[in-house]
Amino acid sequence: MSANELRFSEWLPATIPLRMVADLLGLDASKASGLIRSGRFPCCVRKVRGKYVASVVDVMEVMGIEDAVVRADDLLAGAEFAQRWD
Repeated sequence: MSANELRFSEWLPATIPLRMVADLLGLDASKASGLIRSGRFPCCVRKVRGKYVASVVDVMEVMGIEDAVVRADDLLAGAEFAQRWD
């Protein structure tokens, strides 16, 4: 991969708070904590500063989202194209 290319997950924050992960997976936030305690949460979570977070890559994998390579030039070209329609 060149300097102009990054994986999709590299454009996003490294971790996501549990509440957002639960929303993305269609789970009730209160049930999510119970699933974590029982070891049945669908992706790996860890505690950071007293709050549960999950890796973006893990959440994408559980959701079936491919971590494709994104080229900065293509991203900029798409943004320029989208501006024409605003």
